[in-house]
This record gives sequence, C-alpha cells and structure tokens, in this order.
Amino acid sequence: MQKYSPSIFLGLLYALVTLTRVIPDGFHPDSLVYMSMARNLAEGHYSLWHLHFTDTMFNEFYEHPPLGIYLISLFFSIFGDTTLIDKLYGPFLGLLIMLEMMLLYRLVAPKNYKNGMLLSAFYFLMFPIVSNTLENNLLEVPAALFALGSVYIFLKAVLQKRNIFIYSFLFSLALLAAFLSKGPVALFPLALPFFYFVLFYREYTFSKMLQWYALILFFTVLFSLALYLYPPSNHYFAMYMDKQILASINGSRGEGEHFKLLSQLLVDVSSLFFISLIAVVVGRNKPLGLDFSKFFLLFIFIGLSASLPLEISPKQHDYYIFPALAYFGLALGLVFSNSITALLKKAGGRKLFMVLNLVGILALGVVFTQKFGTYKRYENFYHDFVEPKVALEKGSAVNVCTNNAQEHQEFFNNTEILGNLQRYYQVKIYDNTSTHVTYFLTTVASQNGCSVDATKYEYIGAKEPKKYLLYRAIF
Repeated sequence: MQKYSPSIFLGLLYALVTLTRVIPDGFHPDSLVYMSMARNLAEGHYSLWHLHFTDTMFNEFYEHPPLGIYLISLFFSIFGDTTLIDKLYGPFLGLLIMLEMMLLYRLVAPKNYKNGMLLSAFYFLMFPIVSNTLENNLLEVPAALFALGSVYIFLKAVLQKRNIFIYSFLFSLALLAAFLSKGPVALFPLALPFFYFVLFYREYTFSKMLQWYALILFFTVLFSLALYLYPPSNHYFAMYMDKQILASINGSRGEGEHFKLLSQLLVDVSSLFFISLIAVVVGRNKPLGLDFSKFFLLFIFIGLSASLPLEISPKQHDYYIFPALAYFGLALGLVFSNSITALLKKAGGRKLFMVLNLVGILALGVVFTQKFGTYKRYENFYHDFVEPKVALEKGSAVNVCTNNAQEHQEFFNNTEILGNLQRYYQVKIYDNTSTHVTYFLTTVASQNGCSVDATKYEYIGAKEPKKYLLYRAIF
C-alpha cells in the first residue's frame, strides 16, 4: 500500500457517513437544546455557570457540565447565528478525533504507521453509532476528543521520556476538560497509568506509576479546589450531582436495560474483527500477519474502562459508548494493519482504490441529490414555519393555545415545537394568556377551541398548514 494512498477513499467515506446525514433538516432534540443555549451564551445572555433554554424547560440547566456547550458558543461568536453550525460542528470534531487517533497510532507504531493509522480511522467510522453521534452534536463528542488527547499526552510522556511534571499537568488539564464536557464518565483515562504498568512493568516501574498518580492527584486537587471555591461553579456542580449523577445511578432518570451497551459493543467489535479475519483468510494471505501486541491489549483495556462503568446506571443510550470506540478502532488497526495491507496489494492496490474512489464520488453525488430538501424529523414545523419563511421578531412573545393535553405538553415541555421555536426564532411562549402579545399560535386540531380575535390578529402562517396556525397582532 506504500505505492498508493487510501486517504481519498477515507475522506469520501467520512463524507458519506457524516455529511450526507446532516443534509436533511430536523435537528436532534438534544442538539436543539445545546445549540440554543450556546447561541444564547454567545449573544451575551446568561453565562457559563447559568445556562438557560426556555422559561418552561431547562430554565436553569444542570443536566451536564457546561464546557461542551461553551465550545459550541465559540463557533456562534465567530460565525454568527447560522444553522450550518448545527450541521457541521459534530463532523468537524469527528475529524479532530480521527486526527488524534492517527497521531496516537503513529506514536505507538512509528515504523509502519501510514496504512495502520488510516485503517484504524476506517474501523472507527464503521461503528454504526459514530455517524449518529457526530450528526447530533452530542456531548460525548467533545468528551471523547479531550479524553483521547489525555491518552496521547500520557503515552508521549512515557514513550519519549519527556518532562513528567509538564506532561502530567497537560494530562490533568485534558481530563478536566473531558469532565467539564460530560462528567465523571469521561474520567476513564485515569486507569491508563495502571494498565500501562501491568503491560509494560519492566520499563514502566511501580514507582514511576505512583509518581505519575501523585502529580495528577496534586493537579486534580488544585482544579477541584478552584471550582469549589468559586460560588457559581460550586452551586452548578451541587445541582448537577443531585439532578443528574445520583438520579441516573438510582434509576429515577429514565429506565433501561443493563448490559445493553456492552452487548451492542461486543457485537460491533466482534463483527469488524471477524469480517476482517475472514477477508484475510479468504485472500489467502499466508502468514496471516496478525499483530496482537501489548499496545493492542492496552487499547482494549482503555476501551473497556470507557464502557464497563456505564453499567452502573440503568439509564442506557447507545451513544454513551462513543468515547470508547476510538480505542477499539486503534486496537483493530494494530492487529490487521499488515495483513490488510498485503491483501489490498494483492487485490489491485492503486487500481482498486481508483475504482473505490470513483464509486465513492458517484455515491456522494447520488445521496446528496436524494437527501437535499428533505426532513428527518419535525416535518410539520419545517413545512409550516421554515419553508414559507415565516418571520418572527427575535425575542418576541407568542401566545399559545391548545385544547388537548398532548399538544400542550409538546409546546411547553417537549422539543417537538418548543426547541425549534427557540432555536430558529428565540421567542418566548405563554400559555394562552389574556395579554395582547405579538403572536398567537395554535394548531389545526385545536383551532375550534381556540378562537382568534380577528380585530387583533392576522394570519401569517403557511398557505396550506399541516399542523401549526400562526397569527400576528395588528397594531
């Protein structure tokens, strides 16, 4: 594979599994919340330790630490309030994660890294949950980015025998950033020095491991003390611990199936492993050239440390395992790098990738064409608000009237309409007040029970509404 480069193929594959998913409109509910709060933060409303979504939902947000949302706000500060950030932020961080993986692979396998690091990134993209997590701007993405950075810093320190004080500080700082993005579940790299000692005890002695832990404990205490002594952060984490951490552990926040994540992870990793093994065997690459090195085991251990502790909580979502997937991708890349390289050379090398790249370009064109102008969720909102380019004054008041409990729930405690109104228009909604506000909003199903005073409001919604009826006050 040294005479040709699969880099173009990897880039096309990345575009296929990420960029094509963000073409249709309709953002993930969590993304609507995070992006709205980040936009508010960028515009100077509220603060890092006082995040706000709406008056009726997450008036004070304590669901996650605030750094991940602050990072998004930086993009709004630079580029303004555009939904392109909602679409491209996750894929951009995904590129950074893959770059970190490549640098990490080169660090542990410096002799034959060119093909192996690309293969590791390929395996990472093949995990089904990766594209979904990147598409939806979930907080697991920045947490994975910072955690992976801490792993790179540690391995660089021990392999190149650099200044342990500086590198332990950088390691602790990266872990702090991971924690401030997603919470305690992002602290799994703390087990890395122990894993490294177990596998490489001859060159990395017990005393060296203790020295590293002593330094990161010192820096962790300093960081924790600073957060504790600062009243806004102290209050934030007290509320976060009560509303999120303890509630998730005792099961009061959602229900799930224990071992669901591990079974999914086992299926995904084993599927990639056996498919690769079968391809190598069928290709009759003798010897197989599989490399089960100590670094393979190290990455497996890190991946397990990022996923096994999640079983403490009954609250299970498949994207929770996203931070672990980079390490399993690296482990698979180390095992199959030589054998897959030989197999691809035998299968045609440069000519094979010329064909694959051409197919990838054609596939991108077809998928982009098919998905452009489509919706993946909230079709009623886009049809009734976005397509007709309905204009609402930013920050204005909307009087909402419904005559059934389900629609009332959607407006005031669900991102179905509440999240989109906040993200696109930043309006405030009120529950059928008698106040003469700027806009009056109801639905087709509720219009009979929600009369509109024609002397005060005029209809400005879609010509053929599917669900929502919008009126503007006549002044």
